[in-house]
Amino acid sequence: MTIQRTQTGDVEVKVTVYRDGKKLQNSDGNSDIGDFISGIEIYESITSATMEAKIILADSGGFLGLMTGSELFRIQLVGTVMDKTFYMRAYEIESRSRFNNSDTYIVNCASNEFFKNEVTNVFGNSQQIFSGDLEASSIIKKILLDKRYLQTKKKLFLEETINKQQFVAPNWRAFDCIYWLAQRSVRKAKKGGTLQNGFVFYENSLGYHFKSIDKLIDDVNKQKEDKTNLNTGDAKLYTYVYATQNSDEGDSDQFKISTLVFPNEKNFLNGLRHGAWSGFSIGFDPVTVSNSKMGLSTDLSIDAYRYKLKDLWSKMSHLGSKTAKNPLTQMDQSVQAMVDYPKRVRYTALPNQNFDEKFNAEQQSKQYEELVELQAYQWMRIESFKNFKLQIKIPGNLDLYAGSGIKVVIPGTYKKNSKMNIDKKYSGRYVIASVSHQVVGSELTTELLLLKDSTV
Repeated sequence: MTIQRTQTGDVEVKVTVYRDGKKLQNSDGNSDIGDFISGIEIYESITSATMEAKIILADSGGFLGLMTGSELFRIQLVGTVMDKTFYMRAYEIESRSRFNNSDTYIVNCASNEFFKNEVTNVFGNSQQIFSGDLEASSIIKKILLDKRYLQTKKKLFLEETINKQQFVAPNWRAFDCIYWLAQRSVRKAKKGGTLQNGFVFYENSLGYHFKSIDKLIDDVNKQKEDKTNLNTGDAKLYTYVYATQNSDEGDSDQFKISTLVFPNEKNFLNGLRHGAWSGFSIGFDPVTVSNSKMGLSTDLSIDAYRYKLKDLWSKMSHLGSKTAKNPLTQMDQSVQAMVDYPKRVRYTALPNQNFDEKFNAEQQSKQYEELVELQAYQWMRIESFKNFKLQIKIPGNLDLYAGSGIKVVIPGTYKKNSKMNIDKKYSGRYVIASVSHQVVGSELTTELLLLKDSTV
């Protein structure tokens, strides 16, 4: 049950340490180390396979002498919006220092699956080890649930794909195998007849997720202000308003942004150098060079697939899809010409076509062509996803999750008719790329990295 706060971000903390399923107790018989906690950070991100935690202990109770550095921590946070309990296993104790009769140190933790991954290997032909069920989400489900691999008990939210994954795993760790699949998966849904890829795999406090960036965006566009559904993984949409201390927007202080930062804004030169918006994509057969490119051509320069974000923009999903605009179209015409100039050549390895029985079939030849186009789509999808970045700090909210959405309202820096306008460019829905819950004393703050691809 949530606490009655006196200030925004009030939190009650209870931390218990376990070894072999039993609570650790110091010489006084105390098992709750909440009183010794100086700070806690719990972190989740769409780029991380597991959640992480840092616990800062000011230990005057002799717990350090009891710990081996591999214990299980139960972190219970009772907040003002939602309560959460996290189970994190320690893997490192660092930065230990002593002042008077107290030791201060940091315990680094991660989800239990992080450790299982280190001692789990995927080896052999996918056809055999996954019993012929070669769709990516089915393989990932087996890796996460099967007792031979990670054997997680957490909920799974996996997007189905259309392609079969036939490969030989050379003794990969479990997460390495999943990331390999993410690079090669194509979603079922199409937009404008175009195949979409660009998958991410991550853990948040709802469970494990395997989704395309386009689906992340689609889900955020459909997100509602209902209660978070823990079974379906559909999160509640919260709205946060940035306001100065002297302003009064009539909103609850719980849902006001205290700090607003615009990181890495407008690095136009970097995008040009790396071919973020245009370039050539070439498929390369390392065994038989003559079979390179689209499975048919021997001329790599003339027949290379030229990609442009301008051409594919309408075939992607975008935040605020009905009003979404490509920010590149608002640049000078001369600059847009530079953006469309194909500076970068990107290569992708094709399957060895000599051993493909279906290589001569028209359908299979088209699939090789699509591999080249998908490489370009994936690159542009990832890069365009980062068009707008916000980093905000808010009063603690444990009901926010990496991969879900949030609505942000930011006033403009100018007034019209004595009224403050809304900054339409930076306001709107964002995908939460990472979440950091930070506890200091009895105060919980949440720091979010937000991404969106389009403007109005």
